Amino acid sequence: MIYLKKFNNEDYLKEYEFFQKFESENGFENPYSNISLDEFKNKVLKERKESEKGINLKEGHVPDTYFFLYKNEEIIGLFKFRHYLNDFLKDHSGHIGYFILPSFRNKRYAKEGLKLLIEYLKLNKLYKEDELYFECYEYNKASINTILSNDGYIHHYDNGCVYLRIPLNNDKKYNSIPLTEFDGKEEQFLESENIFLRFKKEDKAIICYFHEVIDRLEKENIITFYSEIRGENSLFIYQFNDNKDIFIIKGLVGEPLIGGFIHLLITNGLKNILFIGGGGSLIPSNVGDLVLIDGAIRDEGFSFFYEPPSRIIYSNKDIVIKIENELRRKNIPYKKGLSWSIDSMYRETKSRVNRRKEEGAIVVEMEQAGLIALTKYFKVNYGAIIYFGDDLSNNNHKWRKWQKGNNDSRYNLVFLAKEIIEKY
Repeated sequence: MIYLKKFNNEDYLKEYEFFQKFESENGFENPYSNISLDEFKNKVLKERKESEKGINLKEGHVPDTYFFLYKNEEIIGLFKFRHYLNDFLKDHSGHIGYFILPSFRNKRYAKEGLKLLIEYLKLNKLYKEDELYFECYEYNKASINTILSNDGYIHHYDNGCVYLRIPLNNDKKYNSIPLTEFDGKEEQFLESENIFLRFKKEDKAIICYFHEVIDRLEKENIITFYSEIRGENSLFIYQFNDNKDIFIIKGLVGEPLIGGFIHLLITNGLKNILFIGGGGSLIPSNVGDLVLIDGAIRDEGFSFFYEPPSRIIYSNKDIVIKIENELRRKNIPYKKGLSWSIDSMYRETKSRVNRRKEEGAIVVEMEQAGLIALTKYFKVNYGAIIYFGDDLSNNNHKWRKWQKGNNDSRYNLVFLAKEIIEKY
């Protein structure tokens, strides 16, 4: 049984013992972790009662109430609620901070505790604002997800922190930005299984955007046509003749198109994927230089349906290491870094390019954020190698004939990808 209980004198021994089990962490301050039981009983209990009533507050502080989260008779967490916000708190800590003991994390107790607290606040009208304000470090994905799963939304980012809000008025049924309404593993309407398409666990697939290379490989009898998933834009799948466990797929431009097909392939058994394609260079480079994708800046929409909102999504570390080891073993030069995934090539403005470069992006393309999120959602092995094509590293765009003039490089990259994915 999970329930909340306000700080009280009767349970002081349990409360004291709870505070001794953890130190301050992730911005949550524990001021009572290294005090004696006598000090807690004779001083802290009085201070907490006064603080709740707004008596003898320190400068800059506001009235607050502590709510302990119980599982049966054991305290497993704490929620601190500030009754209202001053200017500093609106821009920083917000209304609520919480802590769950490490042994009880990843079990949805934080989500349930926050839900109980919100219900209590609504019932007792203990708030003055229309929304609850929260601040989290950007790396603290668990807390961000807890808030989002309680009808929260991301309001803005600033200096490594994420600022979120939960509307309290019933009139505010929806979040400000639809993409922040992450639904997790909720059941979908459309069925994504295909009885005519089944992959074995050892099967592997290369997503390849070099269609002329795939056509050449078919003429050379290196690959054989395997299947077509028909649609307004069909997906064509081929199979290597010397290794029937490795497939090569003609890539389609844009996350919704290729992402929807890859979702279908994954739900029909595909577990290992390697992406090869081209992208715009955001750093000085030569056409054909390789980039190992370490993550992507999410300047698009598709990825937000598979992973909770964040500014950057990072690649599977184990797969990145495997690809990197193979590139080093072959003495193939490469860069490793972030991609900038954007939905509209015609809105790659100069100011936006400069901002993304400042964030660490070294290449721009249209698919990586979505495919990383999709494969993380399904816990599928995924990696990506992109070669530098056109140049956006300076104020003037240079096309550099990166597609038509690089047939050999594109052809060789397919065989490199085949060797790499064999090591997955």
